[in-house]
Amino acid sequence: MRFSSVIHRLALVLLCCGVLACESMPFGRSSTQRATTFKLPSLVPPRDSVEVDIVFVDRPVSDPLLGKSLWREVDQVGTLTADQRAALREAGILVGHVGSSPPDALQALLKLTDEDRERQRREANGIPTTASRRVALPAGSDTEVWSNEAMAQKKVTLPEGKSLDLSNLRGLLRLRAERSLDGWARLDFTPELHHGQTGTRPFATATGWMYRTTQEVIPCFAQQFSATLNVGEMLVMTCDRDRSGTLGQSLFQFEDSTGSKQRLVVVRLADLREIIPKRMRTE
Repeated sequence: MRFSSVIHRLALVLLCCGVLACESMPFGRSSTQRATTFKLPSLVPPRDSVEVDIVFVDRPVSDPLLGKSLWREVDQVGTLTADQRAALREAGILVGHVGSSPPDALQALLKLTDEDRERQRREANGIPTTASRRVALPAGSDTEVWSNEAMAQKKVTLPEGKSLDLSNLRGLLRLRAERSLDGWARLDFTPELHHGQTGTRPFATATGWMYRTTQEVIPCFAQQFSATLNVGEMLVMTCDRDRSGTLGQSLFQFEDSTGSKQRLVVVRLADLREIIPKRMRTE
């Protein structure tokens, strides 16, 4: 009887040792349980920055949503000066202003959905998913907004009549932001054509010369335009698809495996970071 009790105690000790050994093995618990999770702190935009949301919508060139149903609901007059409107119209570039409540046609273009049926329909029609990003621009800085995809070879006719045969061509809008009155910001856009091989090239800046690794750049200064927006307002930009051979089509149209595409670029003023001075402590 005493011998049986000793056997039971010994078996219990061995069982406990086995459990402890399993807990100490690597497969006993996951690495996330054994180690403290390390996370990088989220980046805080500069206090004087202008935050913009940039949305890219790629549609077939023949899509009716890119036509009159959109542009009769978008203000193309009040935002730009008369000279800017004339230069852009001549270049085949369409720019419009939209308030914080976008019209139905633009809502349809910007619609994001995860429904399987809608996703399958878009894939069957070769329509890529809408892409977007948020950018925080310190006052006076700029960012690059790609307005189409690379084309191996493209003949481009500039508004002044000069024709160029360019390789590895991409269109770009250089966006610069400046704070204005409270709740307002001025957005400046310069269209550019990037082409050829990538290399290190000098660029003039306000403080001197700097070097960038980029392609050959053709800046279109005559087609620069500016708009002053309140928080929540948007600019809509694309080309006039009915005017072939224009600068606008070289900026916003491209070819992919499913056919001819046209990109709609929407820039929304998302937020203005406030500069809050520290209070002086009084005795």
